[in-house]
Amino acid sequence: MTQLVLNIEDPKAAAALKKIISMMNGISISKPKRKTSYERACEDIDAGRITYCESVEDMFDKLNS
Repeated sequence: MTQLVLNIEDPKAAAALKKIISMMNGISISKPKRKTSYERACEDIDAGRITYCESVEDMFDKLNS
């Protein structure tokens, strides 16, 4: 199965394009798969967007600063 990804800025154009595509045989429109919280958390770890805390008090100190 071949997939084609389109990025369309104008919502009116997107609606018209969806209507045209839905009329074609053998072509379907699927919604993009949303990432789970776990997948987003793993991406944060890989990108280094994490904070280490020694204790609960340390965590609250970092949150308040």
